[in-house]
Amino acid sequence: MAKSASNLQPAPGPHWALLGGTFDPVHIGHLRIAVQLRDLGFDKVLLIPNRIPPHRPQPQASAEQRLAMLQLACTRLDGIEPSSIELERDDLSYSAITVQALRQQHPGVRFTWVMGQDAWQGFEHWFQPQNLLEQASLLVISRPGSRHVSHWQEQQLEQRECNISELLAQNAGQICLHHWPELDISASDLRRAIRQGDNVVFLTPDAVLDYISQQQLYR
Repeated sequence: MAKSASNLQPAPGPHWALLGGTFDPVHIGHLRIAVQLRDLGFDKVLLIPNRIPPHRPQPQASAEQRLAMLQLACTRLDGIEPSSIELERDDLSYSAITVQALRQQHPGVRFTWVMGQDAWQGFEHWFQPQNLLEQASLLVISRPGSRHVSHWQEQQLEQRECNISELLAQNAGQICLHHWPELDISASDLRRAIRQGDNVVFLTPDAVLDYISQQQLYR
């Protein structure tokens, strides 16, 4: 399997996982992924709420409310924290721009952008996907047995695919398809349950539920 020689050099320094989304609201599925990423060996996991998502409807909660819920959810999670970097920009929340800004803010840190199988299916249509791959690696969380890729994706995988240990050791430009069983919960499911008055205990931290109640969100 062909690899770029520049990406195979030893890469000392911390390695952070970046998990983006609307987090409208944050739920236990997000947090479980973050904990698993930390346990895989990433030095830090950043949860990055976007201000203007380019590929989905606008969030119902405000930027400030979504950030506040993330801060509450991460209070007792070592090595996992929210980042307001996309909320501070008025433009569309493009991952390539975010990673470029993070590299400028944190020289010497390596980054891996984490995405689900659905996002990976459309990755070639993202804003500057090649630029993103030059600045960071990709970790695609997929279900066991799923391997539906386009011709463009197959070309990228032929050059860049690696396992999680190889990804953690390299600078950028790697792609790891990592299989995890998915927790069957989504933010839209949680919003619907809150609106219907269903029991949502254990679907998000109690502090987040208290905040949602105080702010009267998703009613």
